[in-house]
Amino acid sequence: MRARYEERNKWVKRKIMKELITTFITILIAEMGDKTQLAVIGFAAKSLRPINIWLGATLAFLVTNLISIILGVNIAKIFPHEYIKYISGLLFIAIGILTILSK
Repeated sequence: MRARYEERNKWVKRKIMKELITTFITILIAEMGDKTQLAVIGFAAKSLRPINIWLGATLAFLVTNLISIILGVNIAKIFPHEYIKYISGLLFIAIGILTILSK
């Protein structure tokens, strides 16, 4: 019984670490060169206290991510994961097309 508990505990820890690392790498790569990063670079270039820029950007990112997580958890209660994945992809493509057409 104890061995089964320990095996389950190891599995849970591996899953948690995989989610953490996957999320970190995905967001890190996606945000590189993003307009938010460029805005932060601009603010930092003019700032006398870059720590204020870092804190402001970090807090803003924290709040936007919290909103996204709350929405994601609640949407997942209504729609299956596959639908969410396809709808997200289609929205991403639509926004890209609209961005291209608006220029």
